[in-house]
Amino acid sequence: MPIKILLIEDNLGDSRLLEELLNTAYPRKYQINSACTLSDGLNCLGAEEFNVVMTDLTLPDSNGIQAVLKIQEHTQSIPIIVLSGLDNNELALQIVKLGAQDFLIKGQGDGYLIGRAIDYAIERKLHEQKLNYLASYDSLTGLANRTLFWDRLGRALIRAKRNKTLVALLVIDLDRFKTINDTLGHNVGDELLVQVAHRFEHSVRDGDTIARLGGDEFAIIIEDVVVHTDVEKVADKILNIMKSPFGLTTQEVYASSSIGVSLYPTDELKAEELLKYADAAMYCAKKSGQNSYRFYAADINQNLLTELDLEAKLRRAVIKQDFMLYYQPKFNIVTQELIGAEALMRWNHAKDGMISPVVFIPLAEKLGLIDVITDWVIKEACKQNRLWQLEGYQPIRVAINVSPKQFNQKGIAKRILDQIVASNLSPEYVELEITEGALMKDAIKSNEVLNELKNKGIQISIDDFGTGYSSLSYLQKLDLDILKIDQSFVKDILDDADDAEIVSAIIAMAKSLKLDVIAEGVETQAQKNCLVAKGCINAQGYLFGKPVPAEEFPQFFVKKHRCQDKEFVVQF
Repeated sequence: MPIKILLIEDNLGDSRLLEELLNTAYPRKYQINSACTLSDGLNCLGAEEFNVVMTDLTLPDSNGIQAVLKIQEHTQSIPIIVLSGLDNNELALQIVKLGAQDFLIKGQGDGYLIGRAIDYAIERKLHEQKLNYLASYDSLTGLANRTLFWDRLGRALIRAKRNKTLVALLVIDLDRFKTINDTLGHNVGDELLVQVAHRFEHSVRDGDTIARLGGDEFAIIIEDVVVHTDVEKVADKILNIMKSPFGLTTQEVYASSSIGVSLYPTDELKAEELLKYADAAMYCAKKSGQNSYRFYAADINQNLLTELDLEAKLRRAVIKQDFMLYYQPKFNIVTQELIGAEALMRWNHAKDGMISPVVFIPLAEKLGLIDVITDWVIKEACKQNRLWQLEGYQPIRVAINVSPKQFNQKGIAKRILDQIVASNLSPEYVELEITEGALMKDAIKSNEVLNELKNKGIQISIDDFGTGYSSLSYLQKLDLDILKIDQSFVKDILDDADDAEIVSAIIAMAKSLKLDVIAEGVETQAQKNCLVAKGCINAQGYLFGKPVPAEEFPQFFVKKHRCQDKEFVVQF
């Protein structure tokens, strides 16, 4: 097919000469359509497709660089070559800076030179468009990237201010994407992102902007919003369209999403703040159960600021190792013998006071700080236990909780053993408390880790037993030492028949597998008596001793363990 040229030239002699030169040099390669005015030329551009525009700067309805600017307003995709009777380097440079591909002087050059200029102009324009695409669009999904997103959002807010309309910004994050990506591989993860992008494109209007901000985070800009329900319909459509499984190369997967929404000008006037608020609302939607959407509200921002403040404090605390360990004693409640201690982490902030592990441990896991923290806890607890032995106290086992997220990491057994070795404590005086969920995430791999630890003499207990799988079949497959009855069952053991029966079942299960059992959270004499009657002889709880700093723990070593009436009533 011939290359179609739109020639905008009011001098018919110049038009005929150009056409003759090109046809002589390259017969039938070029097809020239002529227009004598700029307005006629723009009409031609609207009616037909052309490969290149060649225009004079002096036209009946335009003079100078306005011709180039008007053509560019009409279309950005067609290369422009300017024809001029003036040999003016300054003008030529200005024209090229405006975006024209070339500047040719009339009467200079033959058909071959002009033909090459046309071919080069087309090639340069294609290269420019490719670079612009790479700079503005996500290479994986084809959606707008972060750069184009900011440009589109800024323009949308300007239009909304002028038209007095609303703009909705949706931030969307895929639930469990990291798990899918890590389990099935990055190629499968990329395939999922492409399919998700296609579904999003079917959820919005043609004029709305969908962008991939990075990773599995997307954003949608919706203009001309009238009421909240308009946005709710879009959010509901996205959640529904995500319900169907994604057919990937290796297998089908399900991937829901969490959506946060902010509105201009209701929530904020600045683009940066709108994104921050939508992101905060998305985070709240994810925390509330995923597969949902949440509109921004002022309390969300306050909660976000509080969490960011806590995050900064936690990062500083990790760097400074600004934590301490408390130790809670464990007793044989029949012989009243001290059998061990559980190391419990505490964070006493200089201004905020004692911050609960329930608050900062999940945040540490989220921020990827749990590895450093657990390393410190293991080393510190083992060093303290070794110090007690050197001071002449009876050897006991110290129990250390291992985060579920850390237990499933590669090389965790060596990492734990390295900390113990560094403390000079014999591994036989270490007990690791691990949750049922962590062990059952990958039972085969878990057993390999357990065997590696057990071979060094470390004891293993299942923490909070009874709240998870509690299956005899899986217990038989794991190399364990101790079952720890969760305090939620101990608390109501006297008043709730179901809890009492669960405790009895756990004790029976432990005996059948030749495992020790220990109850946590024992606070009353009646609870202790009930546990002994059911066959549980080991326990910890406020009845026997609260968690205390290391310097106060020796009281449990030196206390008399028996009373004259043989009733365990020692108060700590």
